[in-house]
Amino acid sequence: MLDRRRRLWLATLANFCFFVSVTSFFTLPVHLEALGAGRAEVGRVMGSFGAVSLWAIPLTGALADRYGRRPFLALGALLWCAAALGFVLVRDLGALVYALRLLQGLGFSLVFVSTNALIVDLAPEGQLGRSIAIFGTATLAAHAVGPSVAELVTLHVAFTGLFVAAAAVAILALVLFWSVGETGSRGDPKEVRYSTLQMLRRPAALGALCAAFTAACGFGAAIHFMSVFVRARGLGVHTPFFVSYVVLAIAVRLVMGGLGDRIGHHRVAVVATFAFGCAVLTLGFTASPLALVLTGAVFGAAHGMSYPSLNALFVEGVPASARARAMAAFNLAFNVGVTLAAFGAGELAERFGYTTMWFVFGAVALSGAFFATLDRPRPADG
Repeated sequence: MLDRRRRLWLATLANFCFFVSVTSFFTLPVHLEALGAGRAEVGRVMGSFGAVSLWAIPLTGALADRYGRRPFLALGALLWCAAALGFVLVRDLGALVYALRLLQGLGFSLVFVSTNALIVDLAPEGQLGRSIAIFGTATLAAHAVGPSVAELVTLHVAFTGLFVAAAAVAILALVLFWSVGETGSRGDPKEVRYSTLQMLRRPAALGALCAAFTAACGFGAAIHFMSVFVRARGLGVHTPFFVSYVVLAIAVRLVMGGLGDRIGHHRVAVVATFAFGCAVLTLGFTASPLALVLTGAVFGAAHGMSYPSLNALFVEGVPASARARAMAAFNLAFNVGVTLAAFGAGELAERFGYTTMWFVFGAVALSGAFFATLDRPRPADG
């Protein structure tokens, strides 16, 4: 059996591979528009991915605490692979597109909850915030690699090649996840009864959850519509935004990933969430490739600090046997925000244009700092 540190790095590599496959589908709106989809329908197709997470994420959290992480990692990766291959058969905007997005949503939910529980299981004592930050760099790196490689593949090989490649990478992730082994703790059966209400009643927990939801709305608008927004505004391709976003997000996590552990996750979360909302608002004014890159950099730096701090703020203090459910509750709040953004942003963009879309979702993201400020931890909690 590998030691704890090596298992952590192996899980991080597996997470990177899986998210390369996931984020390659950020290019899907371009394909949907080629099939005749308008902005609102693009939003509906992209948003259907998250609809299944409303029940799959909390259910996976409960089951992963009871039966372990490994089975759900394997099943989720297999479902994602099958859905990616299914897109090869898509020829129009019929029911198959929505069915495949729902299947992707189920596979993603299974893997996402289980991997986030893995990091809490494997994090060294007193370094939860830093561990989440480092683990998250794999996800962030995938946000640059996936969309960029996907754009390159679709330009030279077409979307069929992208779908096959995405399936192959998902299988690689499955092999790596399986190699990590089981990390779930059975613990004291009484701890399994630790309720969601108990989680929310902890100081700062509800504020962290609300802030995660509002920030996710801004994040979702960006990842779902950036590929078509840049083309509509004549800014070229979407790769520069995703690369600048990821480079800065990774940089701040590597350099300041432990800042929340030292000065308190609440302080970091409030400032970073405010900066993130400002970045989303600024996208409404973006009129040049340089401005897109600079905005992407602020977007990435703020997201790189806010997400792990909000995550740690919510999860700290939860019993070991309830960690998967705690991570599931946090991830559910974030994914609901991303999903609602797909539907809402698509309608706003079609009716009022992209500028209005960015202003509305930037304001929603900014409100997260307000929620986090209101729900403060006790002094001893940091």
